[in-house]
Amino acid sequence: MTKDLTKHTIGVGVAGTGFIGPAHVEGLRRNGITVAALAEETKEKAVQKAAELGIPRWYASLVELLADPSIQVVHLATPNHLHFPHAKAALMAGKHVVCEKPLSLTSKESGELVKLAADKRLVNAVNFNIRMYPMAQQARAAVQAGELGSLFIIQ
Repeated sequence: MTKDLTKHTIGVGVAGTGFIGPAHVEGLRRNGITVAALAEETKEKAVQKAAELGIPRWYASLVELLADPSIQVVHLATPNHLHFPHAKAALMAGKHVVCEKPLSLTSKESGELVKLAADKRLVNAVNFNIRMYPMAQQARAAVQAGELGSLFIIQ
């Protein structure tokens, strides 16, 4: 018996709708997931971005988004230096986290987030979207098939 996932809704919020945030919104939508809310750094920016992206609720801060009990998952598309404090705040609020890379700026901070997520039994994931691009998959296949010889570095 297969589980009918169409009857389950996940409350998803996106924090940060600058460069990569709209890509998260689009990716979620393409996977049948509705983005319920977004958070931005000001009310004006939140209102504008919510209207542009067709998102029903907006918040003028991450703190407000995290206080919404209908949000179970937070996508962090904020500047890199904010990833650690934002991910930690989301985990402390009991939210699952999908974070743009890097998860944090130090391995110590990343380790703290991994432990916190494990202790709270929450997901704490980092995006590696380029991994699934067709050209990346083609390059991987060529390496695995030995078509490129011995590689020392790839950029």
